[in-house]
Amino acid sequence: MATARSPHTNSSREKLQQAYNLAGEAATQAAGSLKERARSSVESQRQRATDVMEKAESSLRERPILAVGCAFVVGWAIAKLFK
Repeated sequence: MATARSPHTNSSREKLQQAYNLAGEAATQAAGSLKERARSSVESQRQRATDVMEKAESSLRERPILAVGCAFVVGWAIAKLFK
């Protein structure tokens, strides 16, 4: 005995398939957007870190004795804290 499928069932399946495809496309677009934002953020932070490092190097070259003195004081304070 064969059962006939109603046209309503196929329509529901098609709608479900379309919704599934749209959800997949939306997820792909969202992932791409998130990836691009993350890449942009990483690049921005990398540039910022490079700028800070260059400023620190510049400061150390301008005042080497002050830099050594500060390093000594910080080392001494940390040693006192852990005694």
